[in-house]
Amino acid sequence: MIIDGSYGEGGGQILRTAVALSCILGEDVRVINIRKGRTKPGLKNQHIHGIKLAAEMCGAGVDGLELGSTELSFSPSRIKGGNYSVCIKTAGSITLVLQVALPIALASGERVRIDVTGGTDVPFSPPVDYYAHVLFPLLSRFGARINARVIERGYYSKGGGRVIVEIEPRPLAHISLLSRGKMIKHIAYVNQRALPEHVLRRIENALGNFDIIEDTKTGSISTGCGVVLVAEYENTLLSGTALCRKGIRAERVAEMAKTALLEETRSSGTVDRHMADHLPIFAFVAGAVEYKPSVLTSHAITNLWLVEKFGAKVEKGDKISVQAYI
Repeated sequence: MIIDGSYGEGGGQILRTAVALSCILGEDVRVINIRKGRTKPGLKNQHIHGIKLAAEMCGAGVDGLELGSTELSFSPSRIKGGNYSVCIKTAGSITLVLQVALPIALASGERVRIDVTGGTDVPFSPPVDYYAHVLFPLLSRFGARINARVIERGYYSKGGGRVIVEIEPRPLAHISLLSRGKMIKHIAYVNQRALPEHVLRRIENALGNFDIIEDTKTGSISTGCGVVLVAEYENTLLSGTALCRKGIRAERVAEMAKTALLEETRSSGTVDRHMADHLPIFAFVAGAVEYKPSVLTSHAITNLWLVEKFGAKVEKGDKISVQAYI
């Protein structure tokens, strides 16, 4: 199968999803025009690490796996469990590497352990706490057993973070998220490394009425902080996130996260905008997924187009439905 990487938002997610689906289905894929929609097209370091991991997990042959490459061919064999290790020598996103590997691991039917170093909380990617406290718990409600341990944080530009994820072999039931159910609680996950104590306290004071869970440490090679807010309901979780940046006051970081969460909770969605673009590929593991996105982003639209290319049946309307029985 040939996939045009310039479709839609034309970013790296097309490559990640196409390679993961290739592994899950055992189908060769060639991706052309990789990241054509970006200022600097082609493969970057973190993409290469993600594809290398996917290839190792399913015994694939790969052509075109080099920096700047705009075309890649991927020929998978059988998915196998086991222990895998990835070292991104930059602040490249750990979660974007996991974005490729997680669906493959869930489809393996075997225990998988992935040890990744790189960036845990970096721009233009989900923070690791979004995976650990939103994505993984949500999938666990449908049978997945995923445990994440953040050994160290890594911020832009030094990186140095480390995360260990363990996936147990459990069947994934159909994912149906059409009602939030009752509100249970609001939780704030606040992380900080090598910053003055008052930064953390100002963030927490500005958050107000949240149950706060801290991850803070003074000695670290990487400096930064971030906030992941979670609204937990009976049936789902919604989130708003923000990263600290130079020149932005700590109170403003808290307000940005609160505003992002408020936009999600005020919508009619049963999943937040980021979850909406993660879920389509899990249909190939679960067999079927249905949900109401708060917002259908360009990333989500691109992923829905892509899973259709691999044979899924997609329905869009008041809800999104993806069926992919393999």
